Amino acid sequence: MDSGIHIVGKSGYRDGFSTFNPATGETLANYQVASVDDVADAVARARLAQLWWSRLPLLRRAAVLRRVAKLLCDAREPLARTITSESGKPLQEALLNDVMVAADAAVFCAGNAASVLRPQHIPHSNPALRFKRSQLSFEPLGVIGIISPWNYPLSIPAADVFAALVTGNGVVLKPSELTPQTALDFEALFNRALDEEALTALPRPFQVVIGLGLTGQALVSSDIDKLIFTGSVATGRRVAVAAANRLLPVVLELGGKDAMVVLDDADLDTASSAAVWGSMMNAGQTCISVERCYVHRSIYSRFLTLCRDKISKLNIGDGSLPGTDLGPLISLAQLQIVKKQVEEARILGATVHIGGEPLPNLGPNFYAPTLITDLDHSMSLMREETFGPVLPVMPFSTDDEAVLFANDSEFGLSASVWGRTATPPPSPVALPQVLSWSMTSSPPLPSAPHRTAASRRAASGAPMAVSACRRWSAPSTSMSISFPG
Repeated sequence: MDSGIHIVGKSGYRDGFSTFNPATGETLANYQVASVDDVADAVARARLAQLWWSRLPLLRRAAVLRRVAKLLCDAREPLARTITSESGKPLQEALLNDVMVAADAAVFCAGNAASVLRPQHIPHSNPALRFKRSQLSFEPLGVIGIISPWNYPLSIPAADVFAALVTGNGVVLKPSELTPQTALDFEALFNRALDEEALTALPRPFQVVIGLGLTGQALVSSDIDKLIFTGSVATGRRVAVAAANRLLPVVLELGGKDAMVVLDDADLDTASSAAVWGSMMNAGQTCISVERCYVHRSIYSRFLTLCRDKISKLNIGDGSLPGTDLGPLISLAQLQIVKKQVEEARILGATVHIGGEPLPNLGPNFYAPTLITDLDHSMSLMREETFGPVLPVMPFSTDDEAVLFANDSEFGLSASVWGRTATPPPSPVALPQVLSWSMTSSPPLPSAPHRTAASRRAASGAPMAVSACRRWSAPSTSMSISFPG
C-alpha cells in the first residue's frame, strides 16, 4: 500500500499516472500526462481567451470571481472530500484552510482590484514639464503560468489564479501530480461561473494542464509572460535557471523553517495551543508551520508539559473520518524524511517526549505527532525543512538570544512572537530573514503580504497581498500636454 505516483503506460512522455489516497492506499484515478504540445495548446488557448477577457470591464471580471466564491461555498463539502482523499488532511482542515480560504481570496480580489489597479497621477516639479501630466496605469501581462503544490491544492493556486484573472490575464495552472482532481474541479467551477455570468465565449481564460515534472518544464519553456512556482528549494532552483535562460519573470515561494518565539510573559495555555496547532496542522506539511519553537527558560518546563498533554490528545487517522485531528503524510518518501531527521537528532542526544516513530498499524504514511527537546542547530531537524508533525523546542534566556536562534537558518518565510508585554518584542527589523512576521500565528489572509524580498532559500516575492494584482500587471506611463489659454 503506497501513496506514490505510479506510471501506468510505457510510451514515454505520453504515459499516464495514477493517484492514491495517502491514508488508505486506495487508487483514486488515472490521468494522462500533458505533452509539450498539449501545454503549448493550453497556453495558446489562454492567450486567445485573454483578448476578450481583458476587454471586459473590471467590474465584470470581479463579478465572475464573486460567482466563483459562491460556487466554492455551495460545493464546499464535495470539494473538501476530494481534497482530503488526495492530500490526506482532515475534512475540517480541507474545508477551512482550502475551500473557504479560496472563496475568501476570490471575494478579496473582486473587492479590492479596482482600487489597487486604479491609474495614478505621477507628480513632478520640473518647470520645463509644467504643461505635461503623467499617469501610471496597470495593464495585464498576458498569460500567467502557475505551478502549485499538493499541501494546499486549492487555496494556494486559487489566490494566484484570482489575482491574475481579475487583472485581465489568462492563466495556465499545472497542479501537483499528487492532487490533480482538485485543480480540475476548480477549473470546472470557474467555467460554470462564466456560464452563469453569460460569458460563454471560447476558449476560456483559465486552463489546467495535468502531468508530471516534464509537464511543468514544458510550462516554464512555453510562451507564458510570467511564472509563479510554489514548491521545494531544489525544484525552485531549476525553475529559476530555466526562467533566467529565457528572461521569464518568475515568483518563487520555496521552503520554510519557521520560528515561534514564546516570551516569558506569554499566556502559556494560548501559546502552547498555538505551538501544537501550528506544528501539527496538515500533519506539519505547511510552508509557514511552526518548525522551530524557542521558549524563555523561565517558562520552558511548564510549556513542555502543556504541549505534551495537548499532543497526547490528538486523534490520528483517516482524514475522512469524523473527529480526526491529524492525518497521514502525503507519501512514504515524505515520512522517511521526517523519520530520518528525528532519528538523527535522537542519536545526537535529543529527547523525544512523545511520538518519534511511524504508525504502521494505521498505514505506511502515518507518523506519530512528536515533541522533541535537547536540540542544537547542528541537527538537520533544526536546519532543514521537516514538513511533518514534529514540534522541536529549545530554551532561550534573553530576547537577543531568541533573535539569534530565529535568524540562524538558511530559510526565512514566516515567524511569530508570543507575549503580553507592553515592551515591544523582537521586531521584523531584528528578524531580517523573515518574509512574513506576526505577533501571533494566524491563517493566511489575502490582504497580508509576505515582505517582497528574496531570503536565502525561502522565497522571492509576495503573491498573497494587496499588491498581488499589480504583480500580474505591466506598469504603463502615459503623458498628456495641456497649454494655457
